Amino acid sequence: MTSAEKMIAEARGKALSFEDMDKDDREAASDEIMLRIASICGCALPNTDFFAKYISEEIELFIMNFGYSEFTLEEIILAFRLNAGGTDQIHFTGVCVNVDFISKVLSNYSEMRKTLDNKIKNKIDGYEL
Repeated sequence: MTSAEKMIAEARGKALSFEDMDKDDREAASDEIMLRIASICGCALPNTDFFAKYISEEIELFIMNFGYSEFTLEEIILAFRLNAGGTDQIHFTGVCVNVDFISKVLSNYSEMRKTLDNKIKNKIDGYEL
C-alpha cells in the first residue's frame, strides 16, 4: 500500500462515521471541519457567527445527503491534508470555507478510498496487489 492508502485505512478506523454520530457530535464535527480546512488551505473563516452557523449546517447536510456519511471526521480532514500535498490539487475558490470546495476535495478522496477498497477486495479474493 502507498503511504496515502495507509493513512486512509487508519483514518477509517479512528472513530464513528458521520452517520453514526449523534446530532450534537455531527454539529461539532462540522465546526471542526470548517476550522481545519481554513488551517490547512489558508482560506478565510466566515466573518460572523451567524454566517458560520449556516456554513456548518450546510457542511453537515452535504456530508449526510451526498454520499459521504460513511466517512469519519478524521477521513474528511485527511482528504484536505492529502489535497494540500497532492499533485492534482483542488485549489480553493471563494471567499471563505464553502461546500463547493469541500465537495470537490471529498469527491477526489472518495475515488482514492474506492481504489483502496478494490485493492483490499482483490487481495481477499486471492489476487496479488
